[in-house]
Amino acid sequence: MTPLHRAEDGQLRVGRRMLVTGGLAAAGMSLLAAPAADAATLTRAQLTAKLTAYQRSRGGTFSVGLYDRRNYSVFKYRPTWRNETLSIVKVLIMATVLRRCQERKVNLTKTQAEQAYAMITRSDNDATNALLTWAGVSNVRRVAGLYDLTSTVIQGGTTAGASNWWGYSTTTARDQLRLIHDVIWGTSVITVANREYLKRLMAQVTPTQRWGVCAPPLPTSNAWNTKNGWGPRTGGYRLNSVGHISGNGRDYVAVILSRAPEGYYYGRDTVNGISKILYAAMAHPLR
Repeated sequence: MTPLHRAEDGQLRVGRRMLVTGGLAAAGMSLLAAPAADAATLTRAQLTAKLTAYQRSRGGTFSVGLYDRRNYSVFKYRPTWRNETLSIVKVLIMATVLRRCQERKVNLTKTQAEQAYAMITRSDNDATNALLTWAGVSNVRRVAGLYDLTSTVIQGGTTAGASNWWGYSTTTARDQLRLIHDVIWGTSVITVANREYLKRLMAQVTPTQRWGVCAPPLPTSNAWNTKNGWGPRTGGYRLNSVGHISGNGRDYVAVILSRAPEGYYYGRDTVNGISKILYAAMAHPLR
């Protein structure tokens, strides 16, 4: 049976990829071998070459941002390419809600806390609409400026799939790397306590939405924080992932923005493959 999944515009979508090997059908899970783990220290040029070869093998388009906390180094792959955010914009919306609480000198209400949990851990769009309405689209744009997201354009509509829907905000890997870096480590936009609160939410994402940055087989010594976004658009299915990996000798934030030629499942496997390349590369700081 061809698998169904629910896109972020609320519609059920049909998976378009089924690979068969040795008589076993893998519905929605690519049997393409994952990139081999490589413990050798890489140069930036070598990592770029790995990603370029992987993109050619998979098709579609993607961009990557990576920040290694161990030596404060940055790696970017097509960092200015623009993509629709889908639900990764919910990290910025939540940061805006927390910033507005700081400015108003109020705490989240019980209802808002429940909405925040639903928005980040389950990617609930109704909760997002409520929090966005409370915070105000103009404030989301202002907070984007505080984070120096100079290439991010925020939409404010609350009807999923409409041309002005918030999920069709656009961004770049460079901007998202700035945002996720400051959510994990910065203190200038939201307080340490509010950062820790947002990080806790991003550490509780429901298992079915844990792909991308936190997808590699992680030892128990690893911890993660993540938020993903996905949905169909002309020119390729959008799948984006942002997050933080720490432990097992690693401490990095990563961003993956992508458009897949063959739908959600194929695209998700591609993003997972990118994440495995990055995780292997982060065995040692890049040269």
